[in-house]
Amino acid sequence: MAVVILTGDLTVISRVEGAARTRGVPVRAFANPAQAVSHCTEESPKLLIIDLSMVSMELEHLISTLRETTSAPPRVVAFGPHVHEERLAAARQAGCDEVVSRGEFFARIESILAAS
Repeated sequence: MAVVILTGDLTVISRVEGAARTRGVPVRAFANPAQAVSHCTEESPKLLIIDLSMVSMELEHLISTLRETTSAPPRVVAFGPHVHEERLAAARQAGCDEVVSRGEFFARIESILAAS
């Protein structure tokens, strides 16, 4: 299993890598949505984690492109600040498999990795 994370936040990357390391799971981090989708198309990871704080991202387009270009789309988990209710709702609307607050994401990172 491999994990792809879409974020520009080095702290997020470090925390995901730390949790994944204990499971022996490789993590690839991208700050560019197109590069993340391209990697998913080529490598078929089991999990794509999206940091919703990346405001420039067109989430609906990203999810539809991911589903159209990959033979086995990864499970998509998106997270963001709980105060950004509209952004969290938009992620659900876009088709993410799971959408959680930032705090919940970090509290559950082990189980999120285990579920993929």
